[in-house]
Parts: sequence; C-alpha cells; structure tokens
Amino acid sequence: MTNPSPTPSHACPVIPGGLHWARGVAALARADGRAAIAAFGQATEAAPGDMLYWVNLANAQRGVGQLAPAIATARHALQLEPDHPLALRILGDALARSHRYAESVEAYVALEASGILEPEAMIQHAAMLQALRRPLESVDKLMQAAAIQPDNVLAHALMATSFRDMALQNEAVECLRTVLALDPSNLQALSSLSYERRHVCDWQDLAGDVARLSTALASAPQGLARVASVFALLSLPIAPELLRVAACGEARSAALGVSELPPVDVSARGGARLRVGMLSYDFHEHPVSQLLVEVLEQLDRSGIELLLYSSGRDDGSALRRRIEAAADHFVDVRGLSDRQAAERIRNDGVELLIDLQGHTRGHRLAILAHRPAPVQASFLGYPGTTGAAYIDYLIGDPFVTPLSLAPLYSEKLAQMPLCFQPNGRGRPLPAPMSRAAAGLPEDAFVMCAFNHTYKILPEAFDAWCAVMREQPRAVLWLKETNGQLHDNVRREAAARGVVAERIVFATMVSYPKHFARLALADLFVDSWPYNAHTTASDALWAGVPVVTLYGKGFASRVAASVLNAAGVGELAFETVDDYQRAIMALALEPGLLATYRRHLVEQRMVLPLFDSQGYAQAFAQLLQRMAQRWRDRLAPDHLPAWG
Repeated sequence: MTNPSPTPSHACPVIPGGLHWARGVAALARADGRAAIAAFGQATEAAPGDMLYWVNLANAQRGVGQLAPAIATARHALQLEPDHPLALRILGDALARSHRYAESVEAYVALEASGILEPEAMIQHAAMLQALRRPLESVDKLMQAAAIQPDNVLAHALMATSFRDMALQNEAVECLRTVLALDPSNLQALSSLSYERRHVCDWQDLAGDVARLSTALASAPQGLARVASVFALLSLPIAPELLRVAACGEARSAALGVSELPPVDVSARGGARLRVGMLSYDFHEHPVSQLLVEVLEQLDRSGIELLLYSSGRDDGSALRRRIEAAADHFVDVRGLSDRQAAERIRNDGVELLIDLQGHTRGHRLAILAHRPAPVQASFLGYPGTTGAAYIDYLIGDPFVTPLSLAPLYSEKLAQMPLCFQPNGRGRPLPAPMSRAAAGLPEDAFVMCAFNHTYKILPEAFDAWCAVMREQPRAVLWLKETNGQLHDNVRREAAARGVVAERIVFATMVSYPKHFARLALADLFVDSWPYNAHTTASDALWAGVPVVTLYGKGFASRVAASVLNAAGVGELAFETVDDYQRAIMALALEPGLLATYRRHLVEQRMVLPLFDSQGYAQAFAQLLQRMAQRWRDRLAPDHLPAWG
C-alpha cells in the first residue's frame, strides 16, 4: 500500500539552485524521473542548505523506486527541518515500501505529532501497525482516519483485517459491509465478507455470495489486474476455472510497476551444485515449516545448495532454529524492498526459486515478478494456481494435479511420484489422555472436524448431523477458532435436529497436546471443497482415520492424496452420499474402524506419507529436472511423475 506521490513544492526558489530545481520540476511533469533526480541533485549541490531541493530529490527518487536513496535523502532533509510534513510523508512511504515497518511507524508518529492529520497517511500508519501485529493500535488509528474521512473505503477495509486479527469476526463483517455500501463492485470486499462470516459458521445467503462472486469472475475482462482475495475463494464451491481467473488478476496486481531483471545467461551459471532458493514468510512455528523441516534436513547437499529467504518474523522457536540450520545459507529479507530482495537472490546465483507462499498473507510475489531466478516454482503454501506468468511450475502429484486438469493452472505441473505434501516422523507421539480431560463423553462415537471453521459449509454439516441423528452416541468435535461461532453452530445443529450438547468445541492447545487430544477421536470427518491438508496428516499420525470427499480443484484433492500415501486411499470419495455412508459404516462397525486405527498406529514409522528421506530424494530429482530444462535451453513443460 502506498500513498499518492506528494506534489513537489512549487515555491519559487532562489538562485543558485533555482534553475536546476526548475529543470527537475519540468522533468517530473513529463514523467522523466531520472532526469528529475539529476536536476534536483544538482540543486542540492548548489545549495545544500535549502530544504526544498532535498525534499524534491527524495520524492523523485521514491517515484522511480530508488527507495534506499529516497530514505537517506528524506532523513537528510529532516536534519534541516525535523518536522517537515512532506519529508516525513516521503520517508514513511519509502520505509513502508521497503518493508521497514517499525521505522515507517516512527515517521508517521512524527508526522502526526507535528499536527498533520491526513487520512491517507494515517491509513498507511495503520497498515504498518497491522504488519507489526499490533491490530488494536491499528483499529484506533483507522477510526481516527475514518472520523475525518468517513467515506474512505480503504480505512474500513483495513479495519476489517485488524478486527479479524483479534478474532472479532462479527466486527470485521460490519466493516466489510460498510466497504460494499461505499463501493458495491469491490470484489475483494465481497469475497472477504463471505470468508469472515464463514469463520463463525454464518451461512446466511451463502448461495447468493457464491453466485455474485462467480458472476463477477466470469464477466471480468481478460488481463485485468484485480485483487479478489483469491485465498478466501478456495473454500467456496466456485468452479476451479474461475479460481484461475481470480488468481491471474491478483498475480497481475502484485506485479504492477515491476520491471524484470535481465535474463540469466545459462552459459554463465557457476558451481557443480544446483542453487535452490526458497522464499517464505512462514519460516517459524507454522504448518508450512512443520511439514517441510525434515525434508530440508534430509536433502542431499552433494547436488543441491539450499538458500532460504525469510520475509517473516523470527519467533525464537526451536522450529525456526532447525529451519535456519537446515539451509546452506539463511537470508532475512525483511527490510529489503521487493527489487532489493530480487537483486540479492539474483546475485546469489539462484537457478531455481521456490515460492512457499502464493496468495497467502505476507506473500512477496512482487519479488518473483522481478524474475530473480531463471526457473521459478510454487510449492506447498498455497493450494492452487498462482495465476502468475512469472511462475513456471507448480509442484503437485499425480492425484492432486493430474495432467488431465492442467487447464486449471497457469503453471506447468511438476509431479512428485506419490504425494506432493512433505512430511516426516518428527511429530510428537500422542501421549495418554482421557476423554474427560478433553471435554468428551467417554462412550461417544467422536467425529473430529478440526479444520478451520471457514472451510465448513452447510453440505458437510448436513452430512455430520445426519449421522448424529442416526447414531445417538455420535458427537461432533469442532475446533474453536474464535469465540463468536458457538451460537451459530448450535443454531444450525438445532435446525437439523441435533441438540447443542452433541457439539463439543476444542480450544487451542500446545503442539504436543494437540496430538494427545487428537488421538481421542474415532474418526476425522473432512470438509470440502477445501480439505484438511496438514490437519489430515496430523490425524493420520495420531492414528485417526480420515474420511474425505474430493473434487477437481487442488485444495479439494489434498486429503485424498495424503490418504493414498498412508495406505488408506479407499477412504476418499467422490460423492456426498458415499462420503456419508462411509462415516455411518465406520460408526456401526467398530471392528472395521479398529482395523484402520491399528494400521495407522502400527505402520506409522514405515508409511510412505511420513518417509522424509524417500521424499527428499524424489524432491531433489524433481528440482534437478526443472532446472535441467533451463540448462538445456528448453521452455518449461509438464514434468509427469513417471516420464
């Protein structure tokens, strides 16, 4: 998010720098930023004590993306006049665009302390507070901005994000309704509104949401750069073809104003090992790192040199330390602009850059839009196509991304031989725990649905309630993702003939306790069209069978792939009737259920799903195949698992 460029001051300066300044203003008028920089630079040399020249130079530098020089120049201007509003605005914005959030906040605090209360600047101040995980302060700042400019759409949209960060979904919904009242065609707000309501299982007019979003995507002009909150769309029954449209628009939006680095000459590549870079916001205690860490530790370094680029926080966790130790080089790119980070990756000689983020919060897709590496791929963090012309491959597997569904993806499909999801044997083993300690009835048939509640749709809830109506011992165990969902869930259950006492909510617990508690379930019942992903693997590790339903899209096929790698692929179904019948059969046949549980517990250490060493070998081979096409001067193409 950036502010509009402040208009350079047109006060008539005095000689000796005045002629240079006038040339700089004329250059800006014809959009020649570099000529403006040269002219304003000459003005500062002629009159180094003139504040006006330094501010105009900083503004011109920022305008062409020279963020580090703009920051230095603005700071110099502030030495001459510490409270100069325009210099503070330029400094705050340049720091924000450089992802130096704390310093940007300092600039905006100083701007407001000087008596300047401009809504646009206050909104960017709030955005920086959001990035620093200070949502309550962000809301306060946004309310101040909205009090000055009540019809500012961005203020209300960002307020929704801050309320969401505080698990206040109902308040977020009201903010998004305000956005849509001000801007009815705002596709991002429409998709976010549905998303926030689904966090609290508010399904009123869900069909209308799906129809409106599908119509908007189907009628979107081709090639339009438009943010649609595509991640929020993955959990809706929207055609995968339309999800690709949304992803393409968002990928173009991320690349606006970006210029690619010069192409890499294959003949100039150096070193015997393939230099692989991975970029992520989530190299800390996060499911992506939990899944990936053992594979990174087992990756054969004789053929691969691994560089990890972290754009997220260091949470001080043991997992963060393991991730750092697993890399040949660990680079923190916080505080680098997208261009600077891309140049760092290019200068490091990375041949294959893997983005682990996609369209998820904290992504830095603009780095990839600069084309820092000759081969670029998407993997693990985002379950779908990125829609980005600057990403060559999507790493999947024969079930999640079959070649028959290739038209759903903008990338070429690179398939792992069994399951694309990396795993390992390092998860905590379930410790003994009583059902009473988890708030569960001792003699119940416990259906666990620990997916995030935004993934749960009425059709799945219908199936679960149907089982509970037929099976008086059955209870539904849901994850308590926020404190505002209870009434909605109980109301929906009552409407389906299920009393509130048969819905049990599980609060957040530590990672080891998560597995101890999960093992108490009889069966994990999955959601669709966005399946359990990491959560499915967690359940299988805990010895709990998973029943899933799959569709065409990536997000709806992951659990089936995971089940196949665990040797229980027959628990994945294509129709709701078959899915519901399977749950009922397992509830009625405890012997069959026990057989599945025994298989998972007794074979836990030898199941292919958790074989990180075997996965690492196959993964290394796939990385080499992607890179080899570039070395052979061939365009990216589908890389089937067997071919």
